[in-house]
Amino acid sequence: MHQARIAIFLLGAWIFGGLFMAYVASQNIDMVDTVLKSPSSDAAKFLQKLGPNNNPRQLLYYLASEEIRSVSEDWELAQIGIGVLLMFVLLLGLENKLLTGVATAMVILTVFEHFKVTPELSWLGRSIDFIPWAAESQQRDQYWKLRTVYNMMDVLKLILALGMTGYLFTLRRKRVKPRMQVDPVDYANHRHVDR
Repeated sequence: MHQARIAIFLLGAWIFGGLFMAYVASQNIDMVDTVLKSPSSDAAKFLQKLGPNNNPRQLLYYLASEEIRSVSEDWELAQIGIGVLLMFVLLLGLENKLLTGVATAMVILTVFEHFKVTPELSWLGRSIDFIPWAAESQQRDQYWKLRTVYNMMDVLKLILALGMTGYLFTLRRKRVKPRMQVDPVDYANHRHVDR
């Protein structure tokens, strides 16, 4: 049953990593407003030097977006690695074709994200980073549609990972052998006394 534990560990890493990435992305964008609302004294001096014609918010959003793009690409590569390991553990260790198929689907989704969706998102994101929020932009509309597809794929992978984890937990419980129960023997003639 060590293979089930390894598979659960890998799925836990995938789930935790995905949730952590969502948290980091949201915090990264929120940090822009936090820095602009209450900058340190040195940052405030620098922001004043930029002048009213330059928009520091757009520059900081661009920086936050670039960081998110870079970390997302690294996380996708990590997911592919975790997924391949998971596939081998499920196929060779547990010999469970259904779970191996689900893990394979998760890896295929991640590969599709990494090589098709993410490059398109990065290109679109960079093209709209300096367009004012109030301005109409067809590229921004495309970006948010593609971002929705990307997020839906991530949610699907999360649901599959949670389902597999739950299944592996129930599988482990079913295979645990119950302890032998011994009925106590309490016959008067079976008592031995050493004299």
